[in-house]
Amino acid sequence: MTTQKKLPVRATTMRRRVRLTAGVVGALAALSAAFVAPASAAPVTPTVPEPSIGDLIDSAGRILQELPIDQNGSGGYDLQSIFNLLVPQSPDQKTPQQQAVPTGDRRTSCTQVTQIGDSTSVGIDSASKVTDPADRLTAQFTRVGATDVVLDASGGRSIVEKVDGEPNAVDAVTAQLASGRRGCWVIAMGVNDAANIAVGSTVDADARIDRIMSKLTGLDVLWPTVMTSNPSNKAYAPDNMRKFNAALQRATTRYPNLKVYDFASETQDSWYVDGIHYNATGIVQRNRLFATALATAFPS
Repeated sequence: MTTQKKLPVRATTMRRRVRLTAGVVGALAALSAAFVAPASAAPVTPTVPEPSIGDLIDSAGRILQELPIDQNGSGGYDLQSIFNLLVPQSPDQKTPQQQAVPTGDRRTSCTQVTQIGDSTSVGIDSASKVTDPADRLTAQFTRVGATDVVLDASGGRSIVEKVDGEPNAVDAVTAQLASGRRGCWVIAMGVNDAANIAVGSTVDADARIDRIMSKLTGLDVLWPTVMTSNPSNKAYAPDNMRKFNAALQRATTRYPNLKVYDFASETQDSWYVDGIHYNATGIVQRNRLFATALATAFPS
């Protein structure tokens, strides 16, 4: 069912190999000692203040926060894994990775924003999937300067095919235009299209993109690239997503109003619940990245 909001799955953590510098090793060693130091450990000299556990956590945290995270999952630093190994997280406690989402101070010229999406966009503006109101889609677009936001998303949606008679993406764009929507557009589409092409659709990615862009002549369009992570349904394999993304890049030569944001390069395996859809962390990261990308593509 189409979800439209004005201005408004269980997360699986995949630990990655962690490479630590000597300074970080020292900080973590001190932090670990604070938790597991034996009772027979030598006493601290009274004239030297003993740092508290909180001080050690803060020190290690400051060091770790300066280290890069490999967004492509190729073995870089993963703050969530490091801290989970040292300090157990309560269910409602945000991990450092969840806190380290991008914000920045960029502002967009887009005051009216319409996002067209598939099942990966369903619920991203509601309490059912995003607990903190500030992390929801409308709040994030508002953060960068939007004042009028509509999300039009439906499960199984693609640009061409229809599921159970529900509007496809072209239908959704047409309906939103008919209702008076103009402004800027975020087209969060392509996952199902890539899969449909992989299983034999005769409408290729270039033609699918053309069907959307022909409706949005003269309007600013941000189209994020798509990615999956080892899904069980191989029609949704990452290689098929990359082929669709290549078509998006080609489309920029045909449509001067189209900006492609390489979201695929930002995704992490730990953001997915089933290899296709996003868990709570992934949704928060995606919402904020989309908003920041909009402000970058169409700055004020």
